[in-house]
Amino acid sequence: MEQWNIRSLFLKYNKYWSFFTIGVLFSVLTVFMFIRYWAQTEYEIQGKILIKNTESRQGIIENNNFGKFGLIKTANSLEDEIGILTSTVVMEEVVTKNTFNITYFKKGNIRDIEIYGKDVPVRILVDETTDSLAYGLQISLNIIDSETFELSTKYKNNELYSKHDFGELITLPYGTFTIVLKPKFIDITNLEPLYFVVGKKKDFITNFLQNLSVHPDNETGSLLNVNFIAGHQKKGEDILLELIETYIDKTIKYENELAENTIKMIDERLKLLSGEIEDVETSVADFKSENVVTDVARNADSYVQQSNEYKKQVAEYQTQINVLENIEMSLLGRTTESTIGGSFSINNSSLTSLINIYNATLLERNQLSQSAVTSNPVLVNLNDKLNNLRESILQNIRSVKNGYSIARQNLLSNASRYDAQIARVPGMEKKLLEISRDKSTKEGLYLFLLQKREEEVLSLATPVSSTRIVSYPQAGKFPISPNKKILYLTGLLFGFLVPFSMIFIKDAWDNKVTSVEDLTTDLSVPFLGEISRSKKKGILIHNSGRATSPTAELFQLLHFNLDYLKKTEKNQTLLVTSTSKGEGKTFISSNLAVTLESIGEKVILLAFDLREPQLMADFNLDNSPGISDFIIKKGIEINEIIQKHPTLENLSLIGSGVVSSNIGRLMLSKRIDILFKTLKEDYDRIIIDTPPIGLVSDAFALNKYIDSTIYVVRKDVTNKEHLKTIETIYKNEKLKNTMILLNDTKEGQSYGYDHH
Repeated sequence: MEQWNIRSLFLKYNKYWSFFTIGVLFSVLTVFMFIRYWAQTEYEIQGKILIKNTESRQGIIENNNFGKFGLIKTANSLEDEIGILTSTVVMEEVVTKNTFNITYFKKGNIRDIEIYGKDVPVRILVDETTDSLAYGLQISLNIIDSETFELSTKYKNNELYSKHDFGELITLPYGTFTIVLKPKFIDITNLEPLYFVVGKKKDFITNFLQNLSVHPDNETGSLLNVNFIAGHQKKGEDILLELIETYIDKTIKYENELAENTIKMIDERLKLLSGEIEDVETSVADFKSENVVTDVARNADSYVQQSNEYKKQVAEYQTQINVLENIEMSLLGRTTESTIGGSFSINNSSLTSLINIYNATLLERNQLSQSAVTSNPVLVNLNDKLNNLRESILQNIRSVKNGYSIARQNLLSNASRYDAQIARVPGMEKKLLEISRDKSTKEGLYLFLLQKREEEVLSLATPVSSTRIVSYPQAGKFPISPNKKILYLTGLLFGFLVPFSMIFIKDAWDNKVTSVEDLTTDLSVPFLGEISRSKKKGILIHNSGRATSPTAELFQLLHFNLDYLKKTEKNQTLLVTSTSKGEGKTFISSNLAVTLESIGEKVILLAFDLREPQLMADFNLDNSPGISDFIIKKGIEINEIIQKHPTLENLSLIGSGVVSSNIGRLMLSKRIDILFKTLKEDYDRIIIDTPPIGLVSDAFALNKYIDSTIYVVRKDVTNKEHLKTIETIYKNEKLKNTMILLNDTKEGQSYGYDHH
């Protein structure tokens, strides 16, 4: 079914093949003319550059912390570089330096052609500071010889002509110019006339930037693809190359300025650091002088040693004092019979001598006391001597002990002083460490700045840009616009779509039946077939019974479809009707009867259109007596109203008879039953031509006598709204075995039938 619909759709539109052909040819021709004479050719120019050191720039390298000192020379991201490349400032310099806002043309037959570079014989300098400059004005330049030229233009509705020498300053109402002939164009014999237009730089800059695109070549690298769209290949290449070179020059200039500023800042910083280092060194010297130290660590060891030595001496003096106190206590508490112990160690020789004399005298006395009496003068003298010696020893002890105490106290004072010095050592070390650290920091920074200054000086001595051209701008071999393939394909599509749309709209607005699909798509009524338009009116088959046209052949095929779609064995009685007048039901009835007669069937054709009979006139026969006469006049027999065809032996006809005013009552007459009963016995096929059912209901009165109904629909005549009526008749079986026949189609259309 889908294949049938596609085929039907193709056949539907195939009849308009000439319309489609004209549409396609016109569209293709239009595209050709557009490309040849109107389309602006555009080429894509592609270049590639490498942005080096995007993480660190020339001079200050691999030290992101250096920016903290205020010497910022860090890398920009690729997005920043893209922003610079596509900036107005860079493009303005490109346009200004190369005067790209002056465009040159030579006259063409259809349109003017832009020329550039080596094709332009002159170089024009324009004073754009003057208010009189007329932008967008076509100024014709005619070179007379190698020294003179002529300018002409239409300015403020006036034709202006002027003759000038190359190289002179020209001041005209529309601008101030200097025009120089290029050296290679000294021979001007073959030069064609040209004209130039001075455009606003702002407009050119905006246009160039709109045609410029810059994007990374990949996500991780530093390559940038730089693309430009231009109408002239060489000019586009030069614009893009100038843009890149201007960007590189500006980058070098910026980096050099940055290097110079950095050197200046470093020099200022070095001068400041030199003074700060001197101050730190002075602070170290003052600190050591103030604290009487040369080396804190070594002085600390000396302090500890001195303190320990003093403490040791204090201990020794304390020992001597203790010994003396013991001797003193011994002398004060003892008697004269015991000697002073020799275990006491005394460092005073006089005291030791006295003690030794005392002990010797005591021994002498003790020995004498054993043999002499107490009153012995010698013994008395010895006792006196011992008493004197004891007093001398005690006095001496007190004197020595006092001297030892003073010396001990002095030693303790000295030891405490050194202990205080030792306690100050950590503070001095911390303070000296802070001073030393400050000195080291400043010295390190000083050396670092010296190194960076040398790097910046080297970067100035060898100015290399951080940008490198990887691929020089090159225009594509073929233009990207207009795209001929797309345009021609679009033209072909447009050439098909326009006729298709026009036909579709025409069909959508047309409420007439135009094709078989209108009858088979939405209707369940069986489709009997179609009859093509015939140039011949009336009967199409000769007396010989042979078909003489394609339409006649279709009537013969109609016979086979009737047999296929029949619901009774004989399918004897056929009613032919339509919705409205002029749809060809009488034409179908007549030619169907003749066709069936030609294949040997005995056929009778009834003109049951009792209101506006037409059938008999097509056969040149009288319309009366006929059916109405048979119904009204009781005495008329059936054979009296039957008329034999003069040349077709098996074809008979019955006319409608006289016109009556009460047709509805006639259609209900019992005489009609008699008529059909008799005819069915005598004829193989009965064909009834009825009035249109859209106007009167006469045909419905005959439903009980018929076997099938042929409902005639005429192409481009029958309203689609009437198809609902046909569908209702079929579903409600108001007419038996209703079948649709499409009349008046074009020859060559498909023929077939459909059964639902």
